[in-house]
Amino acid sequence: PSIFDKAAAYAFHIAEAQAFVDGNKRTALDVALTFLSINGREIETENMELYDAMIAIAEKRMLKDELAALFERLTS
Repeated sequence: PSIFDKAAAYAFHIAEAQAFVDGNKRTALDVALTFLSINGREIETENMELYDAMIAIAEKRMLKDELAALFERLTS
């Protein structure tokens, strides 16, 4: 798996599980972006596509592979 696949797995499963009372999508995105940053990949955190992706995952409208592709596309 690529670095983007791994970041997507973190975000996808945290957001999908809805394990916390509040903040699931924010936590999921923060974990993925932190993982990417630690590995030398940066994504602009104010990108609305990321917010929309987290909503789509929580609503089961986005697949993990699609999120990995989004991370790769948005990486600077």
